[in-house]
Amino acid sequence: MFEILIKTLKTGTVTTKYPQKPDIAPLGFRGKPELLPEKCNFCGECVKACPPGVIWLDEEKGEKRFTLSCCGCIFCGMCEEVCPCGAIRLTREYELGSKTKDDLLTIIRRRV
Repeated sequence: MFEILIKTLKTGTVTTKYPQKPDIAPLGFRGKPELLPEKCNFCGECVKACPPGVIWLDEEKGEKRFTLSCCGCIFCGMCEEVCPCGAIRLTREYELGSKTKDDLLTIIRRRV
């Protein structure tokens, strides 16, 4: 029993100080999708490719609206792959906790 205690004390702390010092996701990590509005041409290719259907493109009162929701996103990266303009990219951000679903929506609008 003392051998285990001594071994544990020699090992030291192996956990990180997570809330105070955020961890950095490794390269290739597929996190929160980011929408780059200046590149988006509203073609709708990402809408067709999204397996869970969390990307919408609609038109209302002379205005096109593009909505991306992280609520049901499975972070597959299909939207990023099919976008011809590079308007969607997956970041390494993984802290997506929110009190409301509206906080996890990204909306861009353009006049028609």
